[in-house]
Amino acid sequence: MRYSLLSRFRGALLGSLVGEILGNGGYQGLVLDGSLLKEVKSLDNQQGKILSAWHQIAVCGTKSLINCGRLDLEDWLLQINLQQSSLLAFKNAAICNEVAVTTLPIILFFHENEAKLKQHLLQAAAIWQEDTNNNVVATGEALAFEGVLAIAFAIALALTEKLNPDTLIPQILAYLGTTQTPMVKQLTEVQTLLEQSAGLNTTLRQLRRAQSRLYSDLPKGQLPPTKPNNCPYTSIALAFYCFLSTPEDFRLCVTRAVRTSYQPQTTAALTGALSGVYNSIINIPIGWRLATKRIGDNLENWQLVEHLFAVWLGVYELSVTRHCEHLAVADPCVIQQR
Repeated sequence: MRYSLLSRFRGALLGSLVGEILGNGGYQGLVLDGSLLKEVKSLDNQQGKILSAWHQIAVCGTKSLINCGRLDLEDWLLQINLQQSSLLAFKNAAICNEVAVTTLPIILFFHENEAKLKQHLLQAAAIWQEDTNNNVVATGEALAFEGVLAIAFAIALALTEKLNPDTLIPQILAYLGTTQTPMVKQLTEVQTLLEQSAGLNTTLRQLRRAQSRLYSDLPKGQLPPTKPNNCPYTSIALAFYCFLSTPEDFRLCVTRAVRTSYQPQTTAALTGALSGVYNSIINIPIGWRLATKRIGDNLENWQLVEHLFAVWLGVYELSVTRHCEHLAVADPCVIQQR
């Protein structure tokens, strides 16, 4: 095993958080400076402005999974109501890349069971996906939802040590099926650009052109309910491009995602999750890790990752883990005294 599963859990959630912060830096004073996030400390009291509603909803989802040990949509909404009830206004308001950010804890928690993972992602999407797609999402046939499945499939491969950057997109395309949906077409375009070693500007230009063709080809009733220059398919495609063009370098992956300026907060968050789960928390620059701890209650969120992992392992009394820095979990009588 290249990295421990816990370090990959941490990498996915912290990577997404770092991407959110940097993607929001254009108008919150956060800037890239080598391996540091500058001016984070001065924004401690503005956490809600730094982080998107989708990240905060995901945190509530993490707490619900920890409390229930399973996906309980009513408890998730209860957690949101207790923490910040205004977030409930975002029900049926997300496009697919935002749903991918929101459902990241679900992807981690059910990554080893493909059928259950897809089922729970569909259930969550029925709450957060935009109203116009709700009936279709419930049947599992939403075109826009394929982006969430693509992200989930990639993260599940990384968590099970099966992600090969060279073959990832062909594997995703095989998983999604042969239908030429908008998401499939965008991912196919990304694969071609990667094979050509296309640069970031060229990739962004080509994906925008492909996006324009997608909108012109789709029947009016199937157009995603979002502006053409704010397409969720392109955001997800860019996240895969930024990750796969430099898969071993977390800093460069996220930096390039931010510099696309294309829905930068969500695009960078998804790129950070992909690169973080693949490279683990170990390869996230230490300066960025330390900086995120100074934002609001993110120290608590770090602990949530460990508790989520513990519940996934089957720990049934989390109070025991709160007083121990390092724990091992095994079957009875496997761990013996030395």
